[in-house]
Amino acid sequence: MAYEEIEMDGLEDVEAANTSVDEIDSENINLIFVGIDRSGSMYPFRGDMGKSLGDFKDALTDSKEADNILVARADFADTAVVGGYKRITEFDTAYQSGGCTAMFDTIVDGTKKLREYRDYLKNEGMRVKAVFAIFSDGEDNVSNNNFGDAKKAVEYLNNEEIVTAFISFGGEATQTANDLGFRSILNVNSSASELRKAFNCLSKSVIENSKSAVSKQDDFFDV
Repeated sequence: MAYEEIEMDGLEDVEAANTSVDEIDSENINLIFVGIDRSGSMYPFRGDMGKSLGDFKDALTDSKEADNILVARADFADTAVVGGYKRITEFDTAYQSGGCTAMFDTIVDGTKKLREYRDYLKNEGMRVKAVFAIFSDGEDNVSNNNFGDAKKAVEYLNNEEIVTAFISFGGEATQTANDLGFRSILNVNSSASELRKAFNCLSKSVIENSKSAVSKQDDFFDV
């Protein structure tokens, strides 16, 4: 089945899960999807991860682009939980870890939710750019969706000129990110300082991409 044939949710469900048009002041919207690995291997870094997410939130909140940015957080361990697109001030920075790595489910479900909300905003006359970012320290080992499903989702995002970005924490997920077709991949070592640098780079990249007239693709992390 082609990705474009995946059944979408109804309009009421899309409106209920995300920020309503009435609450948006700008006609130029930047949608930021952040998929976060919460598997058991991240347990030693749980405190640093919470701090890094807080810094990410603060950087976007303090930027001049804050009013144009809506962020969706997805968490994946044994299952994938994809949240709606909300103002950055509503971004949840809490972090816990434990379980496996449902990365493929996150990519497939996250792409579906992004497509639905982006189409909804466009139908309301808004101009929309988007970034789809995944953070992971390992390979998928529990998803219901397979590698091919996730690859089709990333291919759809790339064809739609949506930024596909991947942070490989410790390098174990780098080959998977390459094979899936992510256009911008940031490799960092598995340490607290590298973790903070990674999310600092992500926030700067999101802000710079929000400023630009056209979304950055292969050079998203070059800031």
